[in-house]
Amino acid sequence: MRVHSSRKLFLFGRYSLALLLPKKWLTELNVERGSLVTMEYDRRRARIVLRFGAPPNLNIREPVVNKPPAPPTHPDRDDLEPIPQIQN
Repeated sequence: MRVHSSRKLFLFGRYSLALLLPKKWLTELNVERGSLVTMEYDRRRARIVLRFGAPPNLNIREPVVNKPPAPPTHPDRDDLEPIPQIQN
């Protein structure tokens, strides 16, 4: 059975858009704060696939919760531009 939900993307920082996932779905998948999410961009089918939990072939350390964000690695890059403000 498929369950559908519509959500709006919102600005997160200057360079990203974010999407909030329904808590009920995450609870059913046993996903909690600090869980690893693997993302795959399928260009051919124009979709993004999310997988929760570490893939079996990766050796990943436990994520550090409440760690301050790292500074941008390439502040001089020309290909990064702020996302324009969304007009309501």
